[in-house]
Amino acid sequence: MAKILIAGCGDLGSGVATELVAQGHRVTGIRRTKSDFPAGVEGITGDLVDMSDDMLPDVDVVFLIMTPNGRTESAYRTAYFDTAQTLIRRYQSVATPPKVFFISSTSVYGQSQGEWIDEATLAQPTSATAKVLLETEQSLAAAFSSVSVRCSGIYGSGRYRLLETVLSESDWGANSWTNRIHRDDVVAALVLLANCALSEKQLPAHVIVTDQTPVSMWEVKLWLATSLGVKVAVNGGEGFAPTSGKRLQGQYLLSQGWLLQYPSYVTGYSELLREFKTLR
Repeated sequence: MAKILIAGCGDLGSGVATELVAQGHRVTGIRRTKSDFPAGVEGITGDLVDMSDDMLPDVDVVFLIMTPNGRTESAYRTAYFDTAQTLIRRYQSVATPPKVFFISSTSVYGQSQGEWIDEATLAQPTSATAKVLLETEQSLAAAFSSVSVRCSGIYGSGRYRLLETVLSESDWGANSWTNRIHRDDVVAALVLLANCALSEKQLPAHVIVTDQTPVSMWEVKLWLATSLGVKVAVNGGEGFAPTSGKRLQGQYLLSQGWLLQYPSYVTGYSELLREFKTLR
């Protein structure tokens, strides 16, 4: 039985916690405001950056899974960099520091001319928020044996933003490459990484979590528009070929036996559409 801390026990964190509790591990979860936690999880409610060292238990593995309150540089710094400093202060000097998994984003790859990106590609963030993410990754890596888990666009149950955008029939704008990963496949990836760490496997400094199926945004929106029975909102004179974005592939998780439940947007959004239509 390992001791695991999930700092950010929201949707993703709760999914990971549930799986790890089922495996027999002792799991502590932190939520900033809410007090509902999965069965078997020892819950702590409060802002991580305000917590004293004695509030955080000794653990073998830490997951840092934060959600910013906005898409500004300051919101990202508060959510990611500042919380990472609390973990560094608490765990850096213990006799056996925990393995730390920081759930980051593939936005740290600022390349946007249709390049193929994999785990050997150098991160070159261009936006202020992506630069904060990379700074957080580097800060944790300097203090611990850490892994940056770089996820592409997460979708899944309850995440309707793209569907609502298509329903609004607002102009789609220029086409671009998009990369996606279902929430349940992210949970499976994180549980696999925890088990790799606990079995003392050598882990890379970062991994990419994506469904391995980059597609054009217009393709996704066209499929959704057809499924929802709304108009195709392409009003400009651009060609169909994507003019920006990147194409992501990640090999490490596959090499460790990770199996995708949703290997493309079609399988994932088919289920999401059924859920969405029951609410309309």
